[in-house]
Amino acid sequence: MSTSVIATDEKKLKAEEGKLKKVFSMVKKMFSKELLWLLFIALISIPIALIISYVMYRYGSKEVLDVFEALAGDQPTFMVVYIMCAVGIYFSRIVANAIKVQLKSAKKE
Repeated sequence: MSTSVIATDEKKLKAEEGKLKKVFSMVKKMFSKELLWLLFIALISIPIALIISYVMYRYGSKEVLDVFEALAGDQPTFMVVYIMCAVGIYFSRIVANAIKVQLKSAKKE
């Protein structure tokens, strides 16, 4: 092999390495962003779940409490409401992000 072929191959390899580094940095950024969102959702769901639990027990009728206890089973009310809040907030975030992506792609077309 001549040195020009080797040099060309090395340039191609370095270009591919640069692309892989960019992809890896994007994945790290996306992963850290999702981790921060999960932390935020975990923290913000606590007061929301406490408020909903309080309102349910303070102002809810006996029928509503019986239905909720049947759905919750043996789990504490706070934990069930907390999980529902966290899932709801994360789902809302995913839907809002999907709408944002669709609007961006519609503007590009």
